[in-house]
Amino acid sequence: MQHRPFHPGTSTGHLAAGVRTLLFLIWFLLPFPCHGAGNDAQPPAEAKRLTWFVEDLVGTPPAPEREQPSMEEIDHELQKLEKRYVELLDRGNGATGLFATGEYSNDTANGEDRYYGQLELRLFNDGLVEELRKKDKKILQTRLELLQLNRDMADRSLGSRLYRVHTWVNNVRYRHNLRLIELLAPELRRRRLAGRQGYATGTDILALRHALTTARQEMKFYRRQERGRLEPQLAELLNRVEQLDPRRQQVLRQMARDNDPTLQIQEIFTRRAEQYPAWSDNLAVDLFAGHKKEYYDRERDYIGIRLEIPLSWDDRTDELIDLQQRIYRTQKQAVARRLDEKLDRLSALLGFHQQKIRTRIDALVLLLAEEKAARMEMANPVQRQGADPRRTLHLLERRIADTRFAALEDRLRVYELGLRIMALTGMTEFTELFESPR
Repeated sequence: MQHRPFHPGTSTGHLAAGVRTLLFLIWFLLPFPCHGAGNDAQPPAEAKRLTWFVEDLVGTPPAPEREQPSMEEIDHELQKLEKRYVELLDRGNGATGLFATGEYSNDTANGEDRYYGQLELRLFNDGLVEELRKKDKKILQTRLELLQLNRDMADRSLGSRLYRVHTWVNNVRYRHNLRLIELLAPELRRRRLAGRQGYATGTDILALRHALTTARQEMKFYRRQERGRLEPQLAELLNRVEQLDPRRQQVLRQMARDNDPTLQIQEIFTRRAEQYPAWSDNLAVDLFAGHKKEYYDRERDYIGIRLEIPLSWDDRTDELIDLQQRIYRTQKQAVARRLDEKLDRLSALLGFHQQKIRTRIDALVLLLAEEKAARMEMANPVQRQGADPRRTLHLLERRIADTRFAALEDRLRVYELGLRIMALTGMTEFTELFESPR
């Protein structure tokens, strides 16, 4: 709801400072016993409505162009592909360690030939155990790559959402400067006229002209920027965000630890350390059975076993694996500690801006009371002494505009901080940040 400027008519004389104070106290103090009785005309309700997203700040976003999918659509498609890939990877590679081998050769001089065909069960080197190790290593490497990819994608998705907030802030600031121009332009014309009659100083006129020029320049700047509108459902939620209770910090911490890809990467590093080369990697135990014929001999069936035992031993292996895993676990502790710190900071900032919204609403209650008192003073025919009530009214209207739009920016700041917390905890909806958002 946009605050409408008030253009009072010509008044006679000045109201005594004591009378103005009395009028203010009568108006400001009397309504409060009725506050909470459902009367929307009370100053707190009016002040709160001034901090809501309405009119030019809210609208249904245009449908996305089909050839340019949104970041959310890209992320959703990527998750589907990853899920299918991991499912296929986990099914196994069908390794059995069984190999069918054979050979044929012919002696062209004597017209004799030789051949053999056999079935082998290879257990270690180049066999079943090595195939299983390769598979586990491939799965770990793939999960590591997907986690890194997801982390990068999450950063892009967050950046895209934050850009939308940036466009909303641009719109708020554009409307703020537009409102200031509505207040400053007529006041400057009035002060110039009063200056020619000796009722305004040159510094007053210069200050107003500077403020008006600044507002026009900033409005021109923001008019060239991308200016977005909030979806109605989100606007309705942000209009009461100062009343919502964030989830308990311990719950958010656990969600962040369960979701954080960097912690999961450290866990994979710990498991991958077990892939350190082992003595058994060079051990070969093969069982085989076959049928063969030599050039000069009869055909025969055979079975056998082949061994290749490495005559070396690296007694550092177990200790190296243990130390490497301890390094990754220690790194994981540092990542978790930093994650908690980031979450605590963001949560504190979110609560701080919720409080700032409440503080600005309280300030608007006072400013609206002072504004009404100034209007009553201007309409009072009593001879006035003291400050010009028209000037007082103008200053109050500017302070109301500044406070109103500052509160709107605080609401967007709460949403921005919420998006950052959502990125840490894996939440998909802003309402998940609060205990009872409905």
